Amino acid sequence: MEKQAFEHLVQKFLDETIGQEELAVFLAEVQKEPGLAVIDDVLRARLENKMDRGLSDPGQLPEMFAEVLKRSGEAPQTPVVAMPVKRSFTFKRIAAAAVLTGLVLGGLYYFNTGNRAKDTGALQSGAAAIIKDVQPGGNKAILTLADGSTITLDSAKNGQLSRQGNTSIIKLNNGQLAYQAKGQAGAVVYNTISTPRGGTYKITLPDNTTVWLNAGSSLRFPTAFTGSERNVQITGEAYFEVSRHTGADGRNVPFIVRVNDAAAGGGMQVEVLGTHFNIMAYDDESVVKTTLLEGAVKVTKSNNSVLLSPMQQARLVKQNSDLKVTNSINAEEETAWINGVFQYNDTELPAIMRQLSRWYDVEVSYEGPIPTDRFTGKISKNISLTQVLKILELSDLHFKIEGRKIIVTA
Repeated sequence: MEKQAFEHLVQKFLDETIGQEELAVFLAEVQKEPGLAVIDDVLRARLENKMDRGLSDPGQLPEMFAEVLKRSGEAPQTPVVAMPVKRSFTFKRIAAAAVLTGLVLGGLYYFNTGNRAKDTGALQSGAAAIIKDVQPGGNKAILTLADGSTITLDSAKNGQLSRQGNTSIIKLNNGQLAYQAKGQAGAVVYNTISTPRGGTYKITLPDNTTVWLNAGSSLRFPTAFTGSERNVQITGEAYFEVSRHTGADGRNVPFIVRVNDAAAGGGMQVEVLGTHFNIMAYDDESVVKTTLLEGAVKVTKSNNSVLLSPMQQARLVKQNSDLKVTNSINAEEETAWINGVFQYNDTELPAIMRQLSRWYDVEVSYEGPIPTDRFTGKISKNISLTQVLKILELSDLHFKIEGRKIIVTA
């Protein structure tokens, strides 16, 4: 493509006047070396102009493109930006990374929501050509009833699925599972909802507490809450919005979450009255994190307890059972998964790959030393694995896929 014509497309994108067909051409050209040179020239001119959005610092390039995407009529609601923050780049390299991350992923959003037939065409170039696509996870779970029978929730029809005593189990029109108790509670029995790798699910418990389960997680709970405590058990990761519940004596009944009771480093519990919090306790993570967004909780491990206030996190190190409180955490980052986003803040690559492994149900291995890259930004969970790896390749990482195995070959 002639330089002048491509320069015109770059300007149109920055001015937010580019059309859908022009965008498809732009995304194909932006990944070629001549295209990067043109973008570098255009960005230099823009950055030298302090009147242009007030952004004159090369370090603010991601902000420039996030703003362009945000203000575009078809831009994603959540800007998709991922930038390595601890690797040395020349200005040209920074510009290219910012452009490709902000623009190409912005373009993928256009194609994914507007014309899926176009979405792989702009990606299958260079190293990405050898990557076979793996689609993202979705709304999937299995419900195990008290008698051991199971219901595959993602394929079950909406409406009443079963009864457990005086409690009806209903799949709502939005795919969510709800337990609705009527009359006096009968014998209390336990159900378990489990998400596979690549699945998430939302459930409303009999006390109106709402729980989101992340991939590869489980929640065991009674079909009716009676007595002086509400006890549930989890493995993996779950986000809770606990409803206050009053007993026959008029007192609030505490809600207690037991974490990974059967696993090494388990035996931890979180006690609440009514609050919003997230627990991340996967077996392949070295730390169990309890993040409080609203209310108050007490986290206990053996004889050690800590009280959390909003925007604090309890961190339990499995190796030595050390339990400490971290202040001023990024709650948005810790709970981004329930909003369909991967969010990172100076996050090391292995942590990112573990998350991708669970969501896309793939195995991850490394050839050679494990890269030390760290990343900051957001990526939609609704894009394919190929598209995510294309972002990470911008920091000179390389990947191969063999079946359902990702090999990192940095």
